[in-house]
Amino acid sequence: MESGEYREWEWRSRRTLAGTGGAHLRFGGRNGFGVGPDVRPVFQDLRARLLAADIALERYADARAVVAILIRDRGAPMVLVMERAKRDSDPWSGHWSFPGGRRNPGEPLLDAIRRETEEEVGLTTTGQEILGCLEARPPANRREMLVVPFVFAWDREDEPKLGPEVASAEWIPLLELPRTRTTMTIMVRERERAMPAFVRRPWAIWGFTYRLLEDLLKLAS
Repeated sequence: MESGEYREWEWRSRRTLAGTGGAHLRFGGRNGFGVGPDVRPVFQDLRARLLAADIALERYADARAVVAILIRDRGAPMVLVMERAKRDSDPWSGHWSFPGGRRNPGEPLLDAIRRETEEEVGLTTTGQEILGCLEARPPANRREMLVVPFVFAWDREDEPKLGPEVASAEWIPLLELPRTRTTMTIMVRERERAMPAFVRRPWAIWGFTYRLLEDLLKLAS
């Protein structure tokens, strides 16, 4: 999530529980809700280091948006990202991001994350273990919109089924991302800006999603 005036790029090397609503999810980590099955060391690291989900739900009860970071084990941790379809009404049109979006008025955070993930990539977070949350932050171009990133251990074989707002989706290798770190030049308000990014075709991840992935890598290392 970054500037709504993004137009093009070129590559250059260089956790209150009232917020749970009716959602059925498994909480992991240090929060007293039980720990899911041991999978890989990176999952154990994340359980120990992420903000516990019940704490995040209380701390960020007024957050306006959510994203779902789905991590599955394929011998190495893979993270789901999606390419947003190009639409004039979407300020992040064409960007690579995590499933998620704005919560509806009065909607519990966990209901919002379930709804958005189902709508965008056809996957449900119901029954999936929440490893925890990254610290909430706003996108650079929407400082008033606090976004809570929920991290899930994905243990299903389902593949994404793209909704109308999504052009494509990819499972990307989390621990290999540092090898793809570079900068890319984008147009922001008719000016060129060099932005840090993870780039490996077909995806190029920068802005808000890039910052969340950097936060995740620090905890997974």
